[in-house]
Amino acid sequence: MGDRASAGATCSIRRPAAGLIEKPKTIYVLLAFVAAAAGFTWLHKRDFSLWWLEDLPVYAHALREWLAGRSPYNAELSPLYFLYPPAFLYVAGWLSYLVPTGIGAYVYVGVNIVAVCAIPVVMARYFFRLPWMGPLLALLVFLAEPRFTAMLALCGMNVASLLYCIAFVAAIPGLKRNRWELFYGAVFLAGITKITFLALLLLPLLIGKRQWMRSILCGAAVVGTNLAEKIFLPDLYKGYQWSLVQAILVQRHYGYGVFGVLAFYEDKWHHVVGKGPYAVAGAMALAIVVGLFLLRRRLELRGTFEGNGVWVALVLMAVVLVNPREMQYDVDIALLGAFVVFVVALKVRWPLAWMVVWFLPCLVVPRVINSPILYGVYETVLVLTAFGLGYWRLWRGTAEGLADSLQG
Repeated sequence: MGDRASAGATCSIRRPAAGLIEKPKTIYVLLAFVAAAAGFTWLHKRDFSLWWLEDLPVYAHALREWLAGRSPYNAELSPLYFLYPPAFLYVAGWLSYLVPTGIGAYVYVGVNIVAVCAIPVVMARYFFRLPWMGPLLALLVFLAEPRFTAMLALCGMNVASLLYCIAFVAAIPGLKRNRWELFYGAVFLAGITKITFLALLLLPLLIGKRQWMRSILCGAAVVGTNLAEKIFLPDLYKGYQWSLVQAILVQRHYGYGVFGVLAFYEDKWHHVVGKGPYAVAGAMALAIVVGLFLLRRRLELRGTFEGNGVWVALVLMAVVLVNPREMQYDVDIALLGAFVVFVVALKVRWPLAWMVVWFLPCLVVPRVINSPILYGVYETVLVLTAFGLGYWRLWRGTAEGLADSLQG
């Protein structure tokens, strides 16, 4: 009886804490959509044409050139380059035969829009599973992130958003029943398109159970495919490597992350990118991964591992943070996780109010930073801050729980 009474007391203490976060009314969320549309128009009315459907002509040109027997890695669309390995061409070429001639671009645009809009809904329902974050609020937060990062990804039409959506949907059986087979297939497809997608393997390793061997095999399959391309398709693979050098090193397009910022400034000051940015980014990625495995162990000991939305948000942020070249279609994923961590860790009662607080500074950033390459600095700082805050809160909570268990 005493144990039941103490358990009931514990529940009665915790419920009000969870209730501090109120689910916004639908009408307020819809009004926020209207305000966000106005903010988007004001913030991006001058540069909208620069990134509208930016990547679509690159895909279309590369596929058309390759099917015609020419190199898809030429510089005809410079300063834009086709940055995907030969495997992407074979998959895209096969898919193109399934679509009637002349409507391939329209199908791709439609599928990409559905994928981008589905990402926050899937994450809210199956990843975070928080009562205050419904599908509509998740979509609002995602599309109206600081500087409208997800909107930039949506309008840019990069294939990464589609691959993220496929991977997250495929992860649902893993989240529910620890069945990750479909997810590994999705990661393989994404990895042979962009090898940085291998960071998604942190999901089964940190959220699933006993997934080491399958994750290693999936990663080895991606690496093996890249090696096979280099051996059996040498001309195409050389063109792929040349495009990467042109787009990233020559044009100094290093991305949003820590590596991107350090590389940009080192290039600016010394006209070359040395080992420093690589070392710092590598050390940070290693620290994040090791730190998460240590934290997972503590969560398991306390019994707060299953269904922990903040923990899942940390893992999703880690997937992006370990990526050396973060782009808007990567950072938008991490920002949604960061929003969840901020609201829960800071015990924010009204999520919509917090959304305004973390959005407003982004209206100033483009006016202060002249380089468009560094526009993502504010978003990266938000993700790093949220990761540190969420990690600290979970670590402190597990420490308290471990102390209680030792005393008991």
